[in-house]
Amino acid sequence: MLRFFFWSLLLLNAFLLAFNLGYLGHWSLDTHEPERLKMQHHADQLKPLSAAEAVTPVDAVADKKPDVIACLEVGNFVQADINKLEEKLKALALGERQSRINVVDVATHMVFIPSQGSKEGADKKAGELRRLGINDFYIVQDQSNLRWGISLGVFKTEEAAKLHLNNLSNKGVRSARIGPRAVSTNKFAYQLRALTVEEKTRYDAIKADFPAQENRNCQTTAYSKS
Repeated sequence: MLRFFFWSLLLLNAFLLAFNLGYLGHWSLDTHEPERLKMQHHADQLKPLSAAEAVTPVDAVADKKPDVIACLEVGNFVQADINKLEEKLKALALGERQSRINVVDVATHMVFIPSQGSKEGADKKAGELRRLGINDFYIVQDQSNLRWGISLGVFKTEEAAKLHLNNLSNKGVRSARIGPRAVSTNKFAYQLRALTVEEKTRYDAIKADFPAQENRNCQTTAYSKS
């Protein structure tokens, strides 16, 4: 019996010695997170992830590029607005990504009073119009068959011309009519290419100073580069 106790104590002591020296591994059931991290390889290289990063593949984050607007066009500006606009656009520093284009507005329907035969006849008719309260007109003096006639307005659409003619008729103008007349007015538009979101935001602040102008996609209007 004594021999049994002797060998049992000897084995128990040997087991405790091996455990304390770590030969049997770490058997702690209460290992906290900091201690467990210390036991991992390259623990100092671990980086916590945000919720968004955790659900987004790493490759997708690396490949993501800022949104870019391919080409934006704004217009149409008259000559008097060009210096003011270009001075403001300098802040965007777009370089070759910015260009100015000539836009031709063509009106094809004229409301007019036929030729009065001479300057004196045209002046007399102009006086009659002024007495009716109509001052928006001009005497045609070119070499066309409308020379010494009176233009009361040129319009892009026939509907707009008819509406103006009706208004004139209500004021007492009886000799006016509608006819074809092509009149080109040179205006300018600007094309801004490859705009980033940040550049577009800054452009919007500039555009606010020109509320009458419109943004549009490029290539929607016939134009020539200047």
